[in-house]
Amino acid sequence: MHNRLIDNESGESAEDALPLTQAQLGVWLSQQTGHTDTDWQLSQFVIIDGAIEPDLVAQAIREVVREAEPLRATIFEVDGRVFQRAIDHPDIEVPFYDLRRAQDPVAQAHDLASSIQRTPMSWAGPLFRFALFATGPDQFLLFICIHHIVLDGFGFSLLANRIATVYSALARDAPVPAACFGSLHHLVDYESEYEASSQYCDDLTYWKANLSPANGPDYRWTQSRDGRDSCSASVPIRLDPCIIGRVGGLARTLGVRRTSVLAAACALLVRNWCRGGSEVVLDFPVSRRTSAQSKTLPAMVAGVVPLVLRASPGSTVADFCEHVDARIREVLRHQRFPVHVLQHSGELRVAQRAVGRVSVNFLPSTSIRAFDGAGASAQYTTLGHVDHFGLFFVRDGEQIFLSTAGAGQPFSDFDQSDLAVRLLKMLAAMTADPGRSLSSMNLVDEDELRDLAQWGNRAALTRTNSAEAV
Repeated sequence: MHNRLIDNESGESAEDALPLTQAQLGVWLSQQTGHTDTDWQLSQFVIIDGAIEPDLVAQAIREVVREAEPLRATIFEVDGRVFQRAIDHPDIEVPFYDLRRAQDPVAQAHDLASSIQRTPMSWAGPLFRFALFATGPDQFLLFICIHHIVLDGFGFSLLANRIATVYSALARDAPVPAACFGSLHHLVDYESEYEASSQYCDDLTYWKANLSPANGPDYRWTQSRDGRDSCSASVPIRLDPCIIGRVGGLARTLGVRRTSVLAAACALLVRNWCRGGSEVVLDFPVSRRTSAQSKTLPAMVAGVVPLVLRASPGSTVADFCEHVDARIREVLRHQRFPVHVLQHSGELRVAQRAVGRVSVNFLPSTSIRAFDGAGASAQYTTLGHVDHFGLFFVRDGEQIFLSTAGAGQPFSDFDQSDLAVRLLKMLAAMTADPGRSLSSMNLVDEDELRDLAQWGNRAALTRTNSAEAV
């Protein structure tokens, strides 16, 4: 006789339920062990420039949520284990706010959206919220807020584009194109098949060899105490197109990706501030979607891997860009492995090394399909919990925008525009002379070096030495 596992408090049964994937479990554990209930509630605006019908937007959302089974997961514990099950939500509310007569419609929309995002979601579901704001005669902001345990950035793009497609069909009174979303079973199978594969064993061997306690400087930067949160995204700043064009030219000359040159510049900025030697470690978010089917999953699949780089003073800018590109390609070959499992298993003493790391994240394109002829684009408003500080690159066609999140010093003490200027100065210097040595790429002035002593390794070493002397 089958013994059903039942949670005595909720009455939930594990029969026919599915386990959380390792990526989902990482989010669940993070929220259970200290972060606020809303840190992992990701959100974005879909900015629609043109006339639309609010009722049809709500109808399109209900249809897409019905199609996107992983989005409808409810999370529950039974006998100390965590499960998920998709449930129906036929009566999804999509509140409509007409703010066109407000003094500042866009600012009011952001305030209302922030209130929605900061209201905790229940594990019992739904783990998503929508709202539509009219902010001008022909401008609407569609707000999408979804818990990271059921959706990642790639999934956001899938969802927003599907809503636009369904809306366009409804507006034209045309048949809705068939959906191609993978199911919750597909998500769990995708992960379980990987965990049973030889690739998993190869990846485990790779990361065990590359996650030793010696990897990476021990950044001892602190968190800002001014009350800022760890998940809100700054307003994106467009990076100078001329310099970004030169970055593309350097990338083509070296045979590397443009993102590798941008990551190299970020690493050099971090190296200048940490002053801890030639090794730099960045947190590097990855999609973990390596098959065609995985790219149909409106779900949480993404992960984060450490990107360990060596910025030897004698190396040239060109050498370093090629090194960064090679390292990124290497970690991407092993990106599916849930590195956080090793970091928190006690098998390797690496969890503390993540303290103070800067994350460099290349987000999916902000371009969204038109809503029946009305152009649309995405703008992230919260990006999930950022452990220290994150630099987020957002692509819109050939344009690159920089957004930031996190409270980690010293970066959070800079105005975002100042960070953008520093990054552009670094990129300008790199592209002007790819043959110059890295030792000449220090853009931190003497006053900033003195400030650095309050945050970084030097201050920690001074305190340690003084204590030993006593």
